[in-house]
Formats: sequence, C-alpha cells, structure tokens
Amino acid sequence: MDVLDNYKKAWENQPEESNKLSSVEIYKMAHSRSSSIVKWIFIIGILEFIFWTAINLTIPDSFYKVYEDLELMGFLNFFMVLHYVIIAIFLFLFYKNFRRVSLVDNTKNLINRILKIRKTVKYYVFYNLATVFLGSIILNIVMFSDNNKLMKVMNPDNLALDMQQVITITVISQIIALVIILVLLWLFYKLVYGILLRKLNKNYKELVKLTDN
Repeated sequence: MDVLDNYKKAWENQPEESNKLSSVEIYKMAHSRSSSIVKWIFIIGILEFIFWTAINLTIPDSFYKVYEDLELMGFLNFFMVLHYVIIAIFLFLFYKNFRRVSLVDNTKNLINRILKIRKTVKYYVFYNLATVFLGSIILNIVMFSDNNKLMKVMNPDNLALDMQQVITITVISQIIALVIILVLLWLFYKLVYGILLRKLNKNYKELVKLTDN
C-alpha cells in the first residue's frame, strides 16, 4: 500500500468535519504523483527519440544501396522527415501536458487532464506501431511492383539463380522481420508506457472517488 492509499484510508475513517482538510492532502498527493508520471512520459519520449535518431545515423550508407538502385530514396527521405515532424509534435504535446498538469488547481481539472494525457500516449503508441507496419507494407509494394527492375538490382551479374524463389524468400523474411519488430515494439511500449499509464489510471480512480464523497 503506497502513501496515497494510506492517506485515503485515514481520510475515510475520519469524522466528517475533518474530511475536507484530508481531501485536500489527498488531492495534493495525487497531483504531485500525476505531475511526476507525466514528466517521465515526456523524458522517456525524448530518450526514445534520441535513441532512434542515433540508430539512423549509425546505419552505413551501404544499407541503403538497394533502395538507391530501386530509386526509393526520395520516398524514404520524405517518410523519415514526416515521421520526425509528427514525433516532434507528440513530444511537444507531452511537454504541454506536463506543464498543464503542474498548473491545474482543482480535482475536476486534474481528472480531465489525466484523461487527455492517457489518450495522447495511446495515440502515440498506436502511431508508432502503425507507422512501422504501413511504412513496411508500402515500401514493399513499391519494391515489388516492378519485378524486372528488382531482379536486375538483386542479381546485377545475371547469375544462374531462380529469381522467383529469391524474391519469395525475401518477401517471407521481411514479413517475419516485420512481425518480430512489431512484437518487440509492442512489448516495449506495454512495459514502459503501460506501467506509467496504469499508475496514472490509479490516480484517476482515486480522484474520481474523492469527488464522489
């Protein structure tokens, strides 16, 4: 049982004339803890942004050669710029949520702010998973839309290969890789943001009970 639970239990057992004073203490505790949780959501978002940016910067140019040969670098660059812009918007919303939570001055406003924060985080997680899935699907559709060009890129020396089999293996391997990446990302978001959202949801429930009494 944490400190907030102790406050709540003591408050419920107090005489009616003391409840108002205790409810203020419970609100202050929930407010402080909610502000801390939202701050960590913002910090983790920043760290995640830095991590993926560092990964992209360390990828060797040779990795992109096949995309250059298939004339897909324009699509990739546009997609990456758009993605970074949207992520920056989410980070701004995380920071804005933190500032607003820090400044709220009553239980009703804090409850409404928590609801909006939960929605923002869920949209952020959904966006990242959907971006990986849809981006991979679109990229592969474009790649395999011209089999002749793809075969020339994958087999420039015209070796005696069953290119249809090679393409089939490539498709299957990319599907497996996509599934693995999505599962790992989902587990990461479930672990990190899921823990923070559960704590935030607990605060929300406590505040709702506070307003009902």
